[in-house]
Amino acid sequence: MKKAVSTLSFLLLMSAVASAQNARPAGHTRAATAPSRRSDSDQTARLAKSNAGNAEAADKDDEVEQLLDRNVIALGGTAVFKIKSRIMRGSVEMSTSDVPGTFESYEKAPNKSLSVLNAPSGQFIQAYDGSKKWLQSPWGGMVATEQSGLEVVKQSLSKGSFRLKDLFSSASIKGRAVVDGHATVVLAATPVGRQPLLMYFDADTGLLRKQEFVNSGPPQEVELKAVYIDSYAQVDGVKIPVVFRQVYSVFTLTIRIYEVKDNVPIEDSLFENPKGN
Repeated sequence: MKKAVSTLSFLLLMSAVASAQNARPAGHTRAATAPSRRSDSDQTARLAKSNAGNAEAADKDDEVEQLLDRNVIALGGTAVFKIKSRIMRGSVEMSTSDVPGTFESYEKAPNKSLSVLNAPSGQFIQAYDGSKKWLQSPWGGMVATEQSGLEVVKQSLSKGSFRLKDLFSSASIKGRAVVDGHATVVLAATPVGRQPLLMYFDADTGLLRKQEFVNSGPPQEVELKAVYIDSYAQVDGVKIPVVFRQVYSVFTLTIRIYEVKDNVPIEDSLFENPKGN
Protein backbone atom coordinates (compact mmCIF):
# COMPACT_ATOMS: atom_id res chain seq x y z
CA MET A 1 0.00 0.00 0.00
CA LYS A 2 1.23 3.44 -0.84
CA LYS A 3 -0.19 6.40 1.04
CA ALA A 4 0.72 10.08 1.13
CA VAL A 5 0.27 12.55 4.00
CA SER A 6 0.31 16.31 3.45
CA THR A 7 -0.66 19.15 5.78
CA LEU A 8 -0.13 22.03 3.37
CA SER A 9 -2.95 24.18 2.01
CA PHE A 10 -3.36 24.12 -1.73
CA LEU A 11 -3.24 27.25 -3.90
CA LEU A 12 -4.85 27.37 -7.32
CA LEU A 13 -2.56 28.43 -10.12
CA MET A 14 -3.80 31.52 -12.02
CA SER A 15 -2.17 32.06 -15.39
CA ALA A 16 -2.29 35.03 -17.76
CA VAL A 17 -1.77 34.94 -21.53
CA ALA A 18 -0.27 37.99 -23.26
CA SER A 19 0.25 38.55 -27.01
CA ALA A 20 2.34 41.10 -28.88
CA GLN A 21 1.07 43.12 -31.81
CA ASN A 22 3.37 43.93 -34.71
CA ALA A 23 3.14 47.43 -36.21
CA ARG A 24 3.05 47.96 -39.97
CA PRO A 25 5.87 50.04 -41.41
CA ALA A 26 4.80 53.58 -42.34
CA GLY A 27 5.34 55.40 -45.69
CA HIS A 28 4.40 52.50 -48.00
CA THR A 29 1.98 52.76 -50.91
CA ARG A 30 -1.44 51.15 -50.82
CA ALA A 31 -0.26 48.40 -53.17
CA ALA A 32 2.70 47.71 -50.94
CA THR A 33 0.59 47.43 -47.78
CA ALA A 34 -1.74 44.78 -49.16
CA PRO A 35 0.70 41.87 -48.66
CA SER A 36 1.30 43.18 -45.12
CA ARG A 37 -2.43 42.99 -44.38
CA ARG A 38 -2.49 39.40 -45.64
CA SER A 39 0.51 38.67 -43.44
CA ASP A 40 -1.30 40.21 -40.47
CA SER A 41 -4.31 38.06 -41.29
CA ASP A 42 -2.17 34.91 -41.44
CA GLN A 43 -0.52 35.82 -38.16
CA THR A 44 -3.89 36.43 -36.54
CA ALA A 45 -5.09 33.02 -37.75
CA ARG A 46 -1.99 31.31 -36.38
CA LEU A 47 -2.35 33.14 -33.07
CA ALA A 48 -6.03 32.18 -32.85
CA LYS A 49 -5.14 28.54 -33.54
CA SER A 50 -2.39 28.64 -30.91
CA ASN A 51 -4.72 30.23 -28.36
CA ALA A 52 -7.36 27.58 -29.11
CA GLY A 53 -4.80 24.84 -28.49
CA ASN A 54 -3.69 26.48 -25.26
CA ALA A 55 -7.30 26.83 -24.16
CA GLU A 56 -7.97 23.15 -24.88
CA ALA A 57 -4.89 22.11 -22.87
CA ALA A 58 -5.97 24.41 -20.04
CA ASP A 59 -9.44 22.87 -20.05
CA LYS A 60 -7.92 19.38 -19.73
CA ASP A 61 -5.72 20.56 -16.86
CA ASP A 62 -8.78 22.04 -15.17
CA GLU A 63 -10.63 18.72 -15.52
CA VAL A 64 -7.77 16.89 -13.78
CA GLU A 65 -7.53 19.51 -11.03
CA GLN A 66 -11.29 19.44 -10.46
CA LEU A 67 -11.23 15.65 -10.19
CA LEU A 68 -8.44 15.75 -7.60
CA ASP A 69 -10.12 18.59 -5.68
CA ARG A 70 -13.34 16.58 -5.60
CA ASN A 71 -11.48 13.63 -4.12
CA VAL A 72 -10.05 15.80 -1.31
CA ILE A 73 -13.54 17.13 -0.55
CA ALA A 74 -14.93 13.58 -0.54
CA LEU A 75 -12.25 12.51 1.95
CA GLY A 76 -13.18 15.32 4.34
CA GLY A 77 -11.98 18.61 2.87
CA THR A 78 -10.08 20.78 5.34
CA ALA A 79 -10.32 18.06 8.00
CA VAL A 80 -7.76 16.08 5.96
CA PHE A 81 -5.09 18.70 6.66
CA LYS A 82 -5.67 18.58 10.42
CA ILE A 83 -4.25 15.05 10.61
CA LYS A 84 -0.61 15.35 11.67
CA SER A 85 -0.01 11.67 12.37
CA ARG A 86 -1.87 8.37 12.14
CA ILE A 87 -1.46 4.82 13.41
CA MET A 88 -3.55 2.00 11.92
CA ARG A 89 -3.74 -1.67 12.81
CA GLY A 90 -5.57 -4.49 11.13
CA SER A 91 -5.64 -8.08 9.93
CA VAL A 92 -4.39 -9.62 6.68
CA GLU A 93 -5.78 -12.50 4.66
CA MET A 94 -3.65 -14.12 1.97
CA SER A 95 -5.41 -15.87 -0.92
CA THR A 96 -2.88 -18.73 -0.91
CA SER A 97 -2.94 -19.41 2.86
CA ASP A 98 -5.50 -20.11 5.56
CA VAL A 99 -3.21 -18.60 8.22
CA PRO A 100 -4.15 -14.98 9.02
CA GLY A 101 -1.59 -12.21 9.48
CA THR A 102 -1.43 -8.72 10.93
CA PHE A 103 -0.90 -5.25 9.49
CA GLU A 104 0.09 -1.93 11.04
CA SER A 105 1.08 1.42 9.58
CA TYR A 106 2.52 4.68 10.93
CA GLU A 107 2.32 8.04 9.18
CA LYS A 108 3.70 11.40 10.23
CA ALA A 109 3.35 14.71 8.43
CA PRO A 110 4.68 15.91 6.20
CA ASN A 111 5.98 12.78 4.47
CA LYS A 112 7.14 9.97 6.75
CA SER A 113 5.49 6.55 6.59
CA LEU A 114 6.06 2.95 7.65
CA SER A 115 3.96 -0.16 7.17
CA VAL A 116 4.57 -3.61 8.66
CA LEU A 117 2.97 -6.74 7.26
CA ASN A 118 3.29 -9.99 9.21
CA ALA A 119 2.38 -12.81 6.84
CA PRO A 120 2.82 -16.59 7.00
CA SER A 121 5.96 -16.27 4.87
CA GLY A 122 7.54 -13.66 7.16
CA GLN A 123 7.64 -9.95 7.95
CA PHE A 124 7.58 -7.27 5.25
CA ILE A 125 8.39 -3.62 6.02
CA GLN A 126 8.09 -0.64 3.71
CA ALA A 127 9.14 2.80 4.97
CA TYR A 128 9.92 6.33 3.84
CA ASP A 129 12.05 8.45 6.19
CA GLY A 130 11.44 11.74 4.40
CA SER A 131 14.24 11.37 1.87
CA LYS A 132 14.73 7.65 1.24
CA LYS A 133 12.48 4.65 0.85
CA TRP A 134 13.65 1.39 2.36
CA LEU A 135 12.19 -2.10 2.19
CA GLN A 136 12.78 -5.17 4.32
CA SER A 137 11.60 -8.70 3.63
CA PRO A 138 12.50 -12.23 4.72
CA TRP A 139 14.84 -12.30 1.69
CA GLY A 140 16.74 -9.09 2.43
CA GLY A 141 16.42 -5.31 2.19
CA MET A 142 16.75 -2.60 -0.42
CA VAL A 143 17.12 1.17 -0.29
CA ALA A 144 16.00 3.55 -3.07
CA THR A 145 15.96 7.34 -3.19
CA GLU A 146 13.05 9.28 -4.64
CA GLN A 147 11.64 12.78 -4.71
CA SER A 148 8.87 13.24 -2.19
CA GLY A 149 5.54 14.93 -2.77
CA LEU A 150 6.55 17.55 -0.19
CA GLU A 151 9.52 18.63 -2.31
CA VAL A 152 7.18 19.14 -5.26
CA VAL A 153 4.93 21.31 -3.09
CA LYS A 154 7.91 23.37 -1.86
CA GLN A 155 9.12 23.94 -5.42
CA SER A 156 5.69 25.04 -6.58
CA LEU A 157 5.14 27.33 -3.60
CA SER A 158 8.54 28.96 -4.19
CA LYS A 159 7.18 29.98 -7.58
CA GLY A 160 4.04 31.37 -5.94
CA SER A 161 1.58 28.63 -6.83
CA PHE A 162 0.60 25.02 -6.20
CA ARG A 163 -1.96 22.66 -7.67
CA LEU A 164 -2.75 19.08 -6.78
CA LYS A 165 -1.82 18.23 -10.35
CA ASP A 166 1.75 19.37 -9.58
CA LEU A 167 2.22 16.13 -7.64
CA PHE A 168 2.27 14.36 -11.03
CA SER A 169 4.76 14.72 -13.85
CA SER A 170 1.85 13.92 -16.18
CA ALA A 171 -1.89 13.45 -15.67
CA SER A 172 -4.88 13.17 -17.98
CA ILE A 173 -8.44 11.83 -17.85
CA LYS A 174 -8.78 8.67 -19.94
CA GLY A 175 -12.53 8.11 -19.79
CA ARG A 176 -14.79 5.97 -17.65
CA ALA A 177 -14.88 2.40 -16.37
CA VAL A 178 -16.85 0.21 -13.97
CA VAL A 179 -15.06 -1.06 -10.84
CA ASP A 180 -16.93 -3.56 -8.65
CA GLY A 181 -20.26 -2.16 -9.84
CA HIS A 182 -19.23 1.50 -9.37
CA ALA A 183 -19.02 3.89 -12.31
CA THR A 184 -15.61 5.59 -12.18
CA VAL A 185 -13.60 8.32 -13.89
CA VAL A 186 -10.16 7.05 -14.94
CA LEU A 187 -7.09 9.23 -14.42
CA ALA A 188 -3.80 8.20 -16.05
CA ALA A 189 -1.03 9.75 -13.96
CA THR A 190 2.66 9.51 -13.17
CA PRO A 191 3.49 10.70 -9.64
CA VAL A 192 6.77 12.66 -9.55
CA GLY A 193 9.65 10.23 -9.14
CA ARG A 194 7.43 7.14 -9.36
CA GLN A 195 5.96 4.70 -11.84
CA PRO A 196 2.82 5.51 -13.89
CA LEU A 197 -0.57 4.30 -12.69
CA LEU A 198 -4.28 4.46 -13.41
CA MET A 199 -6.54 5.91 -10.71
CA TYR A 200 -10.27 5.11 -10.71
CA PHE A 201 -12.41 7.70 -8.90
CA ASP A 202 -16.06 6.98 -8.06
CA ALA A 203 -18.17 9.09 -10.43
CA ASP A 204 -20.81 9.65 -7.72
CA THR A 205 -18.77 10.17 -4.54
CA GLY A 206 -15.33 11.22 -5.80
CA LEU A 207 -13.63 8.56 -3.64
CA LEU A 208 -10.78 6.45 -5.04
CA ARG A 209 -11.93 2.91 -5.85
CA LYS A 210 -8.87 1.42 -7.52
CA GLN A 211 -5.23 2.03 -8.38
CA GLU A 212 -3.75 0.05 -11.25
CA PHE A 213 0.03 0.07 -11.62
CA VAL A 214 1.79 0.24 -14.98
CA ASN A 215 5.12 -1.60 -14.90
CA SER A 216 7.53 0.02 -17.37
CA GLY A 217 10.42 -2.27 -16.42
CA PRO A 218 11.10 -6.00 -16.78
CA PRO A 219 8.49 -8.39 -15.29
CA GLN A 220 8.94 -9.27 -11.62
CA GLU A 221 8.29 -12.65 -10.03
CA VAL A 222 5.98 -11.04 -7.45
CA GLU A 223 4.52 -7.86 -8.87
CA LEU A 224 1.85 -5.55 -7.44
CA LYS A 225 -0.81 -5.16 -10.13
CA ALA A 226 -3.59 -3.17 -8.45
CA VAL A 227 -5.15 -2.03 -5.19
CA TYR A 228 -8.95 -2.15 -4.77
CA ILE A 229 -10.59 -0.10 -2.02
CA ASP A 230 -13.73 -1.94 -0.96
CA SER A 231 -14.82 0.13 2.02
CA TYR A 232 -14.24 3.51 3.69
CA ALA A 233 -14.93 4.62 7.28
CA GLN A 234 -14.98 8.11 8.74
CA VAL A 235 -12.53 8.82 11.57
CA ASP A 236 -12.07 12.34 12.99
CA GLY A 237 -14.02 13.76 10.06
CA VAL A 238 -11.86 12.04 7.43
CA LYS A 239 -12.77 9.04 5.28
CA ILE A 240 -10.06 6.39 5.19
CA PRO A 241 -9.88 2.97 3.47
CA VAL A 242 -10.63 0.25 6.00
CA VAL A 243 -11.02 -2.75 3.65
CA PHE A 244 -8.75 -2.96 0.63
CA ARG A 245 -7.17 -5.63 -1.56
CA GLN A 246 -3.63 -5.69 -2.90
CA VAL A 247 -3.62 -7.80 -6.06
CA TYR A 248 -0.21 -9.29 -6.89
CA SER A 249 0.79 -11.44 -9.85
CA VAL A 250 0.61 -14.65 -7.78
CA PHE A 251 -1.66 -13.88 -4.79
CA THR A 252 -4.04 -11.33 -3.26
CA LEU A 253 -3.80 -9.71 0.17
CA THR A 254 -7.00 -8.48 1.82
CA ILE A 255 -6.38 -5.97 4.62
CA ARG A 256 -9.06 -5.05 7.17
CA ILE A 257 -8.38 -2.10 9.47
CA TYR A 258 -9.89 -2.34 12.98
CA GLU A 259 -8.01 0.43 14.83
CA VAL A 260 -7.17 4.01 13.83
CA LYS A 261 -5.48 6.64 16.04
CA ASP A 262 -4.94 10.18 14.74
CA ASN A 263 -2.60 12.91 15.97
CA VAL A 264 -0.62 10.72 18.33
CA PRO A 265 3.13 11.21 19.04
CA ILE A 266 5.44 9.19 16.76
CA GLU A 267 9.23 9.40 17.04
CA ASP A 268 11.11 10.16 13.83
CA SER A 269 13.51 7.31 14.62
CA LEU A 270 10.73 4.82 13.84
CA PHE A 271 11.01 5.60 10.14
CA GLU A 272 14.81 5.30 9.92
CA ASN A 273 16.46 2.30 8.29
CA PRO A 274 17.91 0.18 11.14
CA LYS A 275 20.83 -0.75 8.89
CA GLY A 276 21.64 2.93 8.40
CA ASN A 277 21.78 2.70 4.59
